[in-house]
Amino acid sequence: ISLLLVIFESAYPPTAELGRLPGTHHYRNIKQYPDAEQYDGIVLVRVDAPIYFANAQHCRDKVQKYYQRAEQKLKEAHKDDNSDDKDEVQDVKFVILELTSVSHIDTSALHTLQELCSTFRRENDIQLCLTNPNPRVMHKLVQSGLVDEIGRDHMFVSLHDSVHYCLGQMHSREVMKRASAKDFQGLADQNESSEEGPIPRNSKSLPAKVGVISEYSVAEENNDIEIGLDVDT
Repeated sequence: ISLLLVIFESAYPPTAELGRLPGTHHYRNIKQYPDAEQYDGIVLVRVDAPIYFANAQHCRDKVQKYYQRAEQKLKEAHKDDNSDDKDEVQDVKFVILELTSVSHIDTSALHTLQELCSTFRRENDIQLCLTNPNPRVMHKLVQSGLVDEIGRDHMFVSLHDSVHYCLGQMHSREVMKRASAKDFQGLADQNESSEEGPIPRNSKSLPAKVGVISEYSVAEENNDIEIGLDVDT
């Protein structure tokens, strides 16, 4: 019976959706800590076992389940809210995998993560991020090319760093989107009022006030990238 339990737990490892404990930088299982805060647009997932051929598909299914549940919550919240507030996040933008407890990863698991990353990016425009892999796991991620596919700026040493980065990215995208919409609207108004026809303008340019797009500066994002993970070895 003990041997069967070991096999079962190995094939179906514990996973958890995480939230931040109020007033701290600690992230815990939301089932164990119902008061843990979650971020709209970000899904935090922790895998508490090695990932290999026997459980790789199970881990992928759990990640997709957490994503679908978060997406459904956002849609229901937006549907119930009668206000047309464009500041609200309506879709999941980032999925963060916490790999602290993953002591080993094999080729099958690497292929599964690669497929998951491609599916998220291609079908849902979602960025996959990884946090705190140990040296052995990190070495295999680099060898397989998964680090380059995910993006080296999406590898983090802690969940707090990754959440900080994702929030900054979402805020930056929203500011840029608003600036672009405002710019095109201003151009349309100018075209309507001008008798000489459209004014030439570079479609990629943005208003001058969009120089600093948020409190998360480029320097801070670079600091998030340089977190001590040796991705070149």
